[in-house]
Amino acid sequence: MNPLTAGTSNASSGILQSLNSNQSLTNDIQTQLSTNKKILDPAQQGVVTRLASQVTGYSAAHNNIAKAQNVLNVASTGLTSIASLLTQMQDLANKANDATMTTADAAKLNQTFQHLLAQVTSTATASQVDGKGLIGNGAGPMLIQTGLTSGDTTSISGNDSTAAGLIPAVSGMTIPTGGTSGMPGTVSSHAAASGELDISSTANAAKTILALQTALDSVSTTQSSIAADQAALQTVDDQDASISQNLQNTVDTIQKPDAAALQMQLQNANNQQSMNYYLINQMNQEAQSVLTIFR
Repeated sequence: MNPLTAGTSNASSGILQSLNSNQSLTNDIQTQLSTNKKILDPAQQGVVTRLASQVTGYSAAHNNIAKAQNVLNVASTGLTSIASLLTQMQDLANKANDATMTTADAAKLNQTFQHLLAQVTSTATASQVDGKGLIGNGAGPMLIQTGLTSGDTTSISGNDSTAAGLIPAVSGMTIPTGGTSGMPGTVSSHAAASGELDISSTANAAKTILALQTALDSVSTTQSSIAADQAALQTVDDQDASISQNLQNTVDTIQKPDAAALQMQLQNANNQQSMNYYLINQMNQEAQSVLTIFR
């Protein structure tokens, strides 16, 4: 083989390899700049995948907490309405607890009273979000997943705040024979115990007053419990958000390229590419000159 030909072939091959290598490098750099993400090795990608999965898990926990907070807010609003209804009922019962009240007037008061009593149950039953409620019929505590695993849960309280749920709390209650005046002697609280509140008579009105006070105390306790649950969930949510943000920052640190350094590499690659094209052009001209000799 002619030494000139061999040298030219080797040089050409080297330049072509450099040309292809630089083109690949240029493409990689441009991809990183356009996506703002590094091209990671398998080990780095494994870390990013694991951390990103945890970020997604905390996002799901945040959604769970948000839904639970909605349920708590609706329950809180419902309890406020129920407390207002019970207060109105208590006012009617106090009016009915009057020995001078006529039977007709007591019946009218009782009619209004029974309407409010029904509203207590309907309000508790309607206080739901997507079928989930904390103060409806038979309501109990709910477990909310607030972490990455099914074991990371927070319990929120529930309490049956329907009329039937509130009134049985005074089962077996007795009152003074003189109504609520504190006179000695007691009578059965049958109406309260059975959940059939009634203010059509002075005796029933007296029992109802005490029953409603117990119901209001129960509502107040449930309101405090819900407020505590709201605060607890917010604390957990804040902690989750902080951890999630730290994880995301780590992912960003691994993935985010150094734009200035990449721009410098791109410039160097472009310069090298220009040099490669220049050398190829020179070799083509040299080859043309050699060919001219043999014409």
